[in-house]
Amino acid sequence: MTAPAPPQRGFDPEAEQEVDFARYVRLLGARWWLLAAGLVVGAVIGYLISLGGNQVYSATATVYLGQPYTPTASSLIQDPQTNPSSVGQIVSNQAVDNTVANLCHTAPAKFDKGVSTQAVATGASTKGGGAAINPLVKVSVQSKKGKVAACAANGLAASVVKKLGVYPAAKIANLKAQIASDDEGIKTIQEAIARGSLSDTDKLLLLQTLRTDQLDKTTNSQLLLLATKVESPYVFANAASHKITARSRRNTVVISALIGLILGALAALLWEPVATRVTPRDVNGD
Repeated sequence: MTAPAPPQRGFDPEAEQEVDFARYVRLLGARWWLLAAGLVVGAVIGYLISLGGNQVYSATATVYLGQPYTPTASSLIQDPQTNPSSVGQIVSNQAVDNTVANLCHTAPAKFDKGVSTQAVATGASTKGGGAAINPLVKVSVQSKKGKVAACAANGLAASVVKKLGVYPAAKIANLKAQIASDDEGIKTIQEAIARGSLSDTDKLLLLQTLRTDQLDKTTNSQLLLLATKVESPYVFANAASHKITARSRRNTVVISALIGLILGALAALLWEPVATRVTPRDVNGD
């Protein structure tokens, strides 16, 4: 009687995975120095790369664009001051960049590629579809030198104020001239009255003229205050530079070390198969 054949064992994938895993651990343990070397070499390379990382400085100045009114201050008007994009057009102008570069004793190429603008707040429209209230606008500059970044940001902000302040400046000059004329008229009338050689009729007429001049002066003084404090643009906050790191040294070292560790592990796992293939070739070659 023939003995029954022994039962055949089926394929066990879990057991196979355990064997492979144990083999990988053995290979890594046998050539642990490859992992350590990969880790160290990767960290060193990462550190050397981080030393070459660009150190960049940034500086931001904030400009108030002003709110231009009609000559009688009855309503807002539309002009470049009411459009924040005017700031971007000004700071990107090559002539403006050249002027600022001369002021900062540098070349435009040292900062003009790092210039940007950003409105701080969105303007709200007035009733009846009037002009929009101007937001504050930031003028930012990035450069490899902190002094250049700060000087350029402040210089560009001043250029914006100068170019957008033409209408308020003319209005202020006109109001000052009117106030000076009012003062002269008031002084002349007061001196004539003080002399006491006037008839009652002339004195009454002069007093009426005096009241008119004083009222005009009060009105013009209020308009001058409005033009100076509200309508005129000005640098709201000056720029000061601060360092920003283009590449994090710690992150670069850690990432490079991890890459080196992975490459070292791959080298440890592939060492035996590669050595097995290369050795016979070397023997046959000899």
